[in-house]
Amino acid sequence: MPAPIADESEGMADSFGVVLILTAALVCTFACTMQHKFQECVEIVGNPAQITSPGTLFWLRILSGRMRSRWFGALTEVWLPVGLRAPLFRLFAWTYGVHLEEVKHPLDSFRTLNDFFCRVLKDGARPISDIPAGLVSPVDGRVLAAGVIEHADARVEQVKGATYSVPAFLGLDPFECKAEKSVLRYVVLYLAPGDYHRIHAPCRATFSQGRHFCGELFPLKQCILKNVNDIFAVNERVVLSGEWAFGQMHLVAVGAMNVGNIYLGSSDFDEKLKTNRLRDIAVHCGGDVSQKLYEGVAFEPGGNVGGFRLGSTVVLVFDAPECFQLKVNLGDSVRVGEPLGEVTQ
Repeated sequence: MPAPIADESEGMADSFGVVLILTAALVCTFACTMQHKFQECVEIVGNPAQITSPGTLFWLRILSGRMRSRWFGALTEVWLPVGLRAPLFRLFAWTYGVHLEEVKHPLDSFRTLNDFFCRVLKDGARPISDIPAGLVSPVDGRVLAAGVIEHADARVEQVKGATYSVPAFLGLDPFECKAEKSVLRYVVLYLAPGDYHRIHAPCRATFSQGRHFCGELFPLKQCILKNVNDIFAVNERVVLSGEWAFGQMHLVAVGAMNVGNIYLGSSDFDEKLKTNRLRDIAVHCGGDVSQKLYEGVAFEPGGNVGGFRLGSTVVLVFDAPECFQLKVNLGDSVRVGEPLGEVTQ
């Protein structure tokens, strides 16, 4: 009697193994087909993001798709009972190092987690440095990268190692618009989860055009930015273009994983701007760039431009005289209004 039972168990184990092998083969076949279709799509639409490694981006897309960020965004919009608000926000502040003494409104006045992320600070919490011939930091964040754009159709570093196309990132080639005898520079500032999430003007500037690039929501962690090209050129972003005292000024708000919501705070901008929408097609897969012309929206240094619902990254691309010097180093933490760079003559 025991022998037939053993044979039956071995037969079931063999069948289960066959099913596992067939399932794995089907999954691999499906994934490889989808990867091929993704690469084919990028090539057919002309590769507007100048992607150099579509296969790698496809697998990153599988791991951190837009839908997950949309679900997380919906979760952060859930109304919180009044009694839970202060304890939850204090726990978040303790985890991520938020300075609650700077927050203008009582904690129990924030109805959702997103409301807390978009918090207003007390008056005077971010004094704006007086630098008539320079820039102040537009955000609370850490300096990830900085450098000079030396030629047309340039690629620059995200973080030391990987690169992205500047024209694809901005939607224009800033080198072709460079002011005479100026140097074209860029600075990348990363916002951590506990940082203040509003974006302010880095100088006296006038913005005349905005572009919204629907895209991915890949994580902007240094370990990824160092090893995967083109993250900034394919992620969801809003580009504001205009001028400051020394030539062109571009301020770019870049979305990231769980950070699909970028907004503009001025009534002169597009208050109807919606990012990470369900039916939007990423620009690098054939979607259109949404563009809007403004009638010269002017800001003083420290003026409220907009913000993130959750943190992400802000990139400045700008003309500056040769004697312009950054006042910060890579890895430094800066706050809104603190000196970022200045013309030294």
